[in-house]
Amino acid sequence: METSFDDFINQQIAKKEAERSLHPVEIKRQWEQDLEQFNSLVKAFLRKYTAQEKIRIEEVPRQVNEEIIGAYEVRSLVVEIGANKVYFDPVGRFILGARGRVDMHGPRGTVKFLLVPKDASESRVSVRVAIKGEAEPENEEVEPATEWTWKIGTPPPDMKYVELEEETFYTAVMEVVNG
Repeated sequence: METSFDDFINQQIAKKEAERSLHPVEIKRQWEQDLEQFNSLVKAFLRKYTAQEKIRIEEVPRQVNEEIIGAYEVRSLVVEIGANKVYFDPVGRFILGARGRVDMHGPRGTVKFLLVPKDASESRVSVRVAIKGEAEPENEEVEPATEWTWKIGTPPPDMKYVELEEETFYTAVMEVVNG
């Protein structure tokens, strides 16, 4: 029993050290920049319609709370299209398999936008299992992404990433408004 408690203590210490190495202030600053880029992209896709006053975009404050960086305020978009409202809600920076997520909610559904490596076409998550007393599995070296981009995530279980372009964005908006 003492050995498993020793393992537990060591895991907790390692977790705390890993969290300390993340530099929460820098991560939060980068996430705010990523969200600003996303909001600018949405506004650019809709610029023609806002210029014609066919739709209205409003930025509203939204509170997010994440374990590593704590509570913080972000700018969320609300797009008014006729009698419908579409909400772009930042979910968080710490998302499994991505560097951030924004959910678009409408009266008929939700679409997830994920900040993923530019070359990613599907979710890539790996798990290593080490069994006590056996040789540790080989550690696959995965290069950190150097370029990140916003993509649309298809529903699980077979999540794929769709390039976020003007036409795919319009299709996603119509999906959450019309179903």
